[in-house]
Amino acid sequence: MIDTSKTATAPVARPKGRRSKDMPDGRQALLIAATEAFAAQGFDGADLRSVAAAAGVAPNLVRVHFGNKAALWEACLDRVVVLAMPVMAEVHAIATDTTRPLGDRLRDLIITVATFYAAHPQMRNFVVRHGAEAPERSTLVTEKLLRPAYESARELFQAGIAAGIIRSSHPALFFALLNAALNQPPAFPMLLGRFAPEIDPATAWTELLDTTIATLLHLPPSQAAAERAASDGRKPAS
Repeated sequence: MIDTSKTATAPVARPKGRRSKDMPDGRQALLIAATEAFAAQGFDGADLRSVAAAAGVAPNLVRVHFGNKAALWEACLDRVVVLAMPVMAEVHAIATDTTRPLGDRLRDLIITVATFYAAHPQMRNFVVRHGAEAPERSTLVTEKLLRPAYESARELFQAGIAAGIIRSSHPALFFALLNAALNQPPAFPMLLGRFAPEIDPATAWTELLDTTIATLLHLPPSQAAAERAASDGRKPAS
């Protein structure tokens, strides 16, 4: 997925020397480093020189490839959207598979989303931070990512509400609550262990997933007694 071709920039301009063939090219390296910086520090806090240093490229490549900081940020958002498209398609497939019980589909959807968040913490943090920042960036995050993600699951959430499995007055409220429950910081297992040391940090994420499913989905007794999410092969990794 990541282009491994070399950039045309002279080796002397690189702060860390010539890039090896197994490393992403300058543009991709900048996108990866910038996504992490914007996720951790926000738009104003992210420093382009630090981004270039983290990417292992010359600072001038930011302007060569993107022009300015705002364009770099939007390119990072586009990268996040591309990476999220397969999971949105998977969620939509789960949501529209009417051959399966409603409760099973809702459970699998939550596991799918949790697994994606666990695998891409920087992307998750990027969306959470910039979804509430300046209006122009918040609007882009909403229209390019949040709204499509919501629409991929909306009808399933509505069906869950109608069946009494989801107790909410609107699918958007459940969407927001679900994402808030799963959007814990990377240090969540360590923080949890400080006041609940009996919870093993190695299983904290899967126990959170089990708790989320048990709390948010009011399944019939036969389904509620089914195999726990923690024993599912697609459990999120810490």
